[in-house]
Amino acid sequence: MLFPGTLLPLHIFEPRYRAMVSRALAGERIIGMAMLSGSEAPVDPPAIVPVGGAGRIVEQEELEDGRFNIILEGIYRYRILREELSAPYRSAVVEIIPTVGFGDPGAEAAAVAGSRALFGQLQAPMELPPLPSESISSERLTGELALRLRWPSEALQKILAMDSLPERFDAIHARLSEWKEATDFLRPFRAETNPLFN
Repeated sequence: MLFPGTLLPLHIFEPRYRAMVSRALAGERIIGMAMLSGSEAPVDPPAIVPVGGAGRIVEQEELEDGRFNIILEGIYRYRILREELSAPYRSAVVEIIPTVGFGDPGAEAAAVAGSRALFGQLQAPMELPPLPSESISSERLTGELALRLRWPSEALQKILAMDSLPERFDAIHARLSEWKEATDFLRPFRAETNPLFN
């Protein structure tokens, strides 16, 4: 799953994806990430969901045997218009999906501050990776938070497909609030608080 602004390290070893990365490096350095649709009907190639994340290769290391280590930086969400016949990897014509931001800067600032505050309260008890230390956009923040909340892939896909940034913040805030309630409930039973419990 690749959200705008987030980083994704990948080890590329399959021959078809080596070819894809080589072509990307010779051009605009952009590749798309898409999740399998989970459709019950077997098809070849497997169906993929229409909304994905495109990323630019910002770091690459080509190994002696032709494998690659790369880092993708998410740059936009896209919708597949049509897949094109290609070999050995899949390709498609896509359209960039614009994100609908906040109409009110005050509401955006409140959403950012509230989400960061809740995450700060959960980071230590849930042993969550820290957020980036540098200043980041509101859109990137939703992606960084979503990736830390241990959602299943299908739930992450729903967040990625949301065009509205306020709706993404609402969904993430609800998840953070659920976790806060759970950690508050369990706090008295933690071993570090009461040695009689584990």
